[in-house]
Amino acid sequence: MTSSITSVQEVLRDMVSKLPKDVFEKSTTRATRRLIASVGLVTLGVVLVYNLPWYLLPIGWFFMGTACCGIFSVGYACGKNLFFKNRAINYTVGTILMLPLMYPLEYWKRSEVHDTIVDYVRDVSRTPYWWLCSLRQWAVSTVSSLDSGRMIVSAGVLYAFVAIFVPLMTYGFGLWGLFKFYLIPLFIYHLWMSTFMKASYLSFEQGDNPTFFRLPRFVQYLTQDFNIGVILTRIHNQTNSVIPIPPAYKWKEAYQVLKKEYEGITEETFFDVLQKVGPSVKKSLQTIKSDVATTEQPPKQKSKFDGKPWYERIFWTTTIFLFATPALSIYGMATTPFNWRTYLTAFLSYYIAGIGITAGYHRLFSHRSYDASWPVRVVLTLMGTTAFEMSVIEWCHDHRAHHRYTDTDKDPYNVKRGFWWAHMGWLIFKRETEPEADVEDLKKDWVLRLQHKYYAPLAIGLGFLLPMWICGHFWGDWKGGFLIAGIASKVLMMQCTFCINSLAHYIGEATYTDQRSPRDSPITSLVTFGEGYHNFHHEFPYDYRNGIHASAYDPGKWLICFLSWFGLTYNLKRFPAELFQKGKIQMAEKKAAEERKKLFWGKPLEELPEMTRIQVRDECNKSGQRLIILNDVVYDVSEFEAKHPGGVQYIKDYIGKDATKAFEGVVYNHSFAARNILDTLRVAKLSTIDKKQE
Repeated sequence: MTSSITSVQEVLRDMVSKLPKDVFEKSTTRATRRLIASVGLVTLGVVLVYNLPWYLLPIGWFFMGTACCGIFSVGYACGKNLFFKNRAINYTVGTILMLPLMYPLEYWKRSEVHDTIVDYVRDVSRTPYWWLCSLRQWAVSTVSSLDSGRMIVSAGVLYAFVAIFVPLMTYGFGLWGLFKFYLIPLFIYHLWMSTFMKASYLSFEQGDNPTFFRLPRFVQYLTQDFNIGVILTRIHNQTNSVIPIPPAYKWKEAYQVLKKEYEGITEETFFDVLQKVGPSVKKSLQTIKSDVATTEQPPKQKSKFDGKPWYERIFWTTTIFLFATPALSIYGMATTPFNWRTYLTAFLSYYIAGIGITAGYHRLFSHRSYDASWPVRVVLTLMGTTAFEMSVIEWCHDHRAHHRYTDTDKDPYNVKRGFWWAHMGWLIFKRETEPEADVEDLKKDWVLRLQHKYYAPLAIGLGFLLPMWICGHFWGDWKGGFLIAGIASKVLMMQCTFCINSLAHYIGEATYTDQRSPRDSPITSLVTFGEGYHNFHHEFPYDYRNGIHASAYDPGKWLICFLSWFGLTYNLKRFPAELFQKGKIQMAEKKAAEERKKLFWGKPLEELPEMTRIQVRDECNKSGQRLIILNDVVYDVSEFEAKHPGGVQYIKDYIGKDATKAFEGVVYNHSFAARNILDTLRVAKLSTIDKKQE
């Protein structure tokens, strides 16, 4: 495997060595022209979409979405400092260009981005869903990898832009305008990017030589030669970033030189790339089919739904509610005149329901992480009722089962069954059996018994009718009050809550344990009312906090703590801080051990042969080997001798001898780096007989 990788790298180094030096030189003039052209093409696309009749809109969308690839091409090059000569200008321009594409620029500056892309393109590109590669990458870039200050700032700028841009677009052009001028072209852009990513992976699938793919000339112009740039970038990454990348405006020029000088380059059309999907999928399916046929299958468990039609497996009431309410919300926002007071009411309704779930349903009732007076219990129960997530008793039954059986078949929203199952699927399909969970303590609470008995009228009255009455009675917006402040706010609220079961098990860090799927993510926390520090919560479930740091966004924690100042909440439970540190240290040690396995630390001492001092001297004198002894270990320094920072003479003086005292401080106490280099050079250990004679 190693020799194969080495041969690929040698081929690529030889290929790029044929490029003239001026291909790698940056030009401010050419960079400015390319920037103006890219922005101008997208602007032209906007003009086309605005002026074309409805039946020609697909042409405008295609033009605009394709031109967005050119914007990305420039932004990506700026992020890699491959555009302007000045790094600050690159960063500024790149940040601005990436904003409408909803990428944080800092993500593209990270060296590990390539590995992330290849990992999932390798999986996804062999399936019928290869066209989702770019969308998945976008999700990764915006909601994960926030492990540095620069990345957090870059993502923060993006979130601020989206928070301002999307409402302004909707307000100025309406919901259809948002789709017409932005979301549909953006989707076409992602289709192109998925194709580029697939082509990047397939470029080396046939062997050591890269395969470039051709686009129609006008498409290549719209994308600003990104079909070439993506392959050049892959060559750069294939050689561990040893080979540089030409500036973006010289990609085509570099390709022409390579095509002329290097016969190993192959070229395929864009349609050839698309046609590779079919055989890849077919091959994968054949492999799966073969594996299934040759693998002994466990006996199929009987299901209570065996022999019944598929529709009997579905909770129709819940399913209709889950899919009808978003449709009504979109209809309401598209047909109701904008009224800021109605949208403010919707936000308050959304937030009240969210706090009721996190501080009431979750932390007070499900985990008993604190106690509360009966007025607080009543208020939190009613707030949570407006979220339309069933009664406290039913909600807590599922949630306690989730904690007891996390990531198993008995987990109601088992994320191992897939993201969408954990998000909503578990609500749509009937269960084989109800999970075991004890909620007898909740059934003894009179507040919860009443809520459970009258849940439906309470939810409809407080969740839908009350916001409608407020908006209708005070400013006459009955329709907006029902469809936006009532229904739309609950749709958003439910989706945010569902993210706790799905997103919080997918993205983020395993801060305290990796035994189970929950992860910590400050971004997930923003959309889940502070529940995004999910790794902490599953490891320390009865702690009333989710974000333990003062700066961590956790409104439930703040409310519970605030009420405790007045005695309305009490017995706030906390795990000892020492346990947090222990968990972090254990995970850090585990990660360090995994990273250590990736590196070569020299042949283990127990595997080394033994040599005597006499044998060491004889090998040096007779065979001319360059051996020295340090701490009873024999090292071959023949390759390192000329590189020694202190000069060759120091090494020569100790050939065939014991240099331990000189190495450990008599001459110079060597660094850890020096010791790590030595570890890779050890070839034997001193004989035990020799040690005894000493």
